[in-house]
Amino acid sequence: MALRQGSRALVQALSRSTNALTSQSETLIAGAALQQQQLRFIGGDKIPEYWGKPSPYTGGTAFLGTPTNHQDLIKKRPLSPDVIGLDGKSRHYNFPWAAISSITNRVTGVVLAGGVYGASAIALTGNIGNTVNMIANWPGIITFPVKFAIAYTVFYHYMGAVRHFVWDHHKIGNQADKTSLLELGPAEVSSKAIFALAGVLAFAAACA
Repeated sequence: MALRQGSRALVQALSRSTNALTSQSETLIAGAALQQQQLRFIGGDKIPEYWGKPSPYTGGTAFLGTPTNHQDLIKKRPLSPDVIGLDGKSRHYNFPWAAISSITNRVTGVVLAGGVYGASAIALTGNIGNTVNMIANWPGIITFPVKFAIAYTVFYHYMGAVRHFVWDHHKIGNQADKTSLLELGPAEVSSKAIFALAGVLAFAAACA
């Protein structure tokens, strides 16, 4: 009789323990799911629907002054880099000379690569010498711009490559040391110099 009562008590104790563990597990799972819902948009590309307003996940940010139409304002917010205004016309960010010069260096590189492939195709399928002579016999009003464009592309890309080589081997500097060639002032000076010098050399080559 005593053994039967002891077994019954043990079973009841195990049952209570199992129920407690099950309840704790459900609580942990529910908490993890809620946390996942709250964090699922971190690092994503969408604004959660409940952002800034009361919801089952947050009390909202109205106490911070969030406007009621914040979702509409977010949709109108320009993407970074903020170059063109919301009207699609006005600019409120100007590229620095160093950026324009760097982009031009890459464009001239693509143009030169295309020229090499084009000349190679002509050499394989025809006579590159005859093609050059034919272009040379065109009227000067046509040949001069062609020669200037080709010479400018070559000179600019070469000088741009030399400048990048110098930049790669020059000290970067820091906030205290303003002697680096990568500072805004020296970078703008070298950019303008490359544009101007390439133009002078290209003009001389086109006139030759």
